[in-house]
Amino acid sequence: MNPNRLLSFLLIAVFLLPLSCTTDVTGPNPNGELPRELSAAEKKLVEDGQSFGFNVFKSTVASDSSENIFISPLSISVALGMTMNGAEGETFEQMRETLAFQGLSQEEINQGYQSLIKLLTDADPKVKMQIANSVWSRDGFPVEESFTNTLGEYFDATTRELDFNDPKSVDVINDWVKDNTNGLIEKIIDGQIPPEMVMYLINAIYFQGDWTYKFDKDQTRERSFSLEGGGEVMVDMMSQERLFNITMNEEVHMIDLPYGDSLFSMTVLMPADEEKSIDEFISQDLSKENFDSWIAGLNGRDMPLNLPKFELSYKVEMKDILKSMGMEVPFEGGQADFSGINPDASLFISEVKHKTYVKVDEKGTEAAAVTSVGVGVTSVPQTFTVDRPFVFMIREHNSGAILFMGKVKNPKL
Repeated sequence: MNPNRLLSFLLIAVFLLPLSCTTDVTGPNPNGELPRELSAAEKKLVEDGQSFGFNVFKSTVASDSSENIFISPLSISVALGMTMNGAEGETFEQMRETLAFQGLSQEEINQGYQSLIKLLTDADPKVKMQIANSVWSRDGFPVEESFTNTLGEYFDATTRELDFNDPKSVDVINDWVKDNTNGLIEKIIDGQIPPEMVMYLINAIYFQGDWTYKFDKDQTRERSFSLEGGGEVMVDMMSQERLFNITMNEEVHMIDLPYGDSLFSMTVLMPADEEKSIDEFISQDLSKENFDSWIAGLNGRDMPLNLPKFELSYKVEMKDILKSMGMEVPFEGGQADFSGINPDASLFISEVKHKTYVKVDEKGTEAAAVTSVGVGVTSVPQTFTVDRPFVFMIREHNSGAILFMGKVKNPKL
């Protein structure tokens, strides 16, 4: 058995969801149609990935008692999708099943990510969405050329060897993360690189979108926001009135707020029952099937909107969450098979770290996320007022991509 070594996959990315047709009140812009039809494999990748997105969000909420949670499901999905290119046997099967890609080959998955990520980054010239990938390996550690070539071809990943014993290597990698998140996430590696670490794979996403209809700062007022269990906090509440796409039924109150040319939007959801906690809403009501139904039910309504300004950072270790979703073997030293990365090293995933940031104000939204996958060698109201806990998503309409998902119990934290 080889001495313990570690590989780490640090990623920032986007997640894909198919959407039903909606009333074109605020979008999508008819000029923003997809340049071509998705292939059958791409459609299946999108459709199957929907389940993973909701499952990983719900599993994160269930395992973390934090007031506010904000993740990028595709950040996690792409990190694992890249790692899968080195996986074999049961390791590959468990990763593919957890990602809900049953029936798709690795080639089809890679092709799907390649084309869909390109579609997302080109979707709206008025919205800045950047996705970047890189591979950093320890100088002298043999890596299968086919592995790095595949990541270069399908994920446009650049490859570089570094002397991991040199403390400056940490700065080089962290600077790449900072540059590719526009400074929103300053670092992903804390301290020195462990002597067992042999590789980092990094995917980064940066999103910045101005509201299609900006809020007037002069209309922002301090208002109360109700906390679960009683009590309230004062928040800066933005306000405007116009035609929005809204769903209001016995389950949910939901509104869609467009960015740029209306191809991207923030979707805000609250339980219709004000007595239901946001965690109960997420566990009981938030599902692929319900979300599709709520999207299909969006209708244009002219009403006042009150939305709090908020800013939050979040980080979480995803290892136990992913294991609870069925991905166990890839984390087990001596059982995991990542021979596609190095056939002579017994590799396993040792950690999956995820970092995110979001800021919402009168102008728009700025967000970023980083996921680090460490691999070891083992061996209907009159006014839509968001003044209580809510779920929010940032999504793109034509491809059906959800970039980020979050819950906010307290905007002041």
